[in-house]
Amino acid sequence: MKNIIPKQKEGNKLDCFETVEFSTTENADQAFKIAKQNLLEINSWHIIAAIPAATFQLVDTTGQPLERIIQLHDYIKIDIPGPGLPRTEGYDWVNVVHLEEKDMEEFKILSISLKPCPDPTKQENKDTAHFFEGIATSTLIIEQRNNSLLFQYAGRNEVLNTSNSIILDNVRNFVVGLGAIMGVSFPQWKALIKGFANQVKDLD
Repeated sequence: MKNIIPKQKEGNKLDCFETVEFSTTENADQAFKIAKQNLLEINSWHIIAAIPAATFQLVDTTGQPLERIIQLHDYIKIDIPGPGLPRTEGYDWVNVVHLEEKDMEEFKILSISLKPCPDPTKQENKDTAHFFEGIATSTLIIEQRNNSLLFQYAGRNEVLNTSNSIILDNVRNFVVGLGAIMGVSFPQWKALIKGFANQVKDLD
């Protein structure tokens, strides 16, 4: 996992874990298939989290919704609880910068990394449309080893994005980003990771 999760260099970091144990490898294999599908269907994350949390919408470069599983370089429009980003009609944006699946003899793993990015529907504005700077990453991992499934969220290099050309954006990003650094975002990511685990724990 050290090669999957970006190195922490500056700012805040956040980690959430859940583990599910199964009585047989066959049950764990089946659980991994379901968990993999749930992770790739990003439009359903807010349902899996089962608490009032951010909603994630897969979209194309014009902002039109996409009803399919996530792919590398996709854009995701996020509606978080609280004040939205003024110049993007209230949304934060991330890009899929890493998507990898490995099926080895010792383990299976699926990982996704998201990075704050400019709003692709507003080509004239290159400011990062997120309360964290573009250096930040959000990595979600599902790993199977024998009878165990591990679900992990790793946030790295969470630095407040307050260098935009629009002052209102900077004010909003400071307020929301500071809240995230102080722990407001932890329950949301924890709920999502726990939701992934809950989707498969009864398969045994």
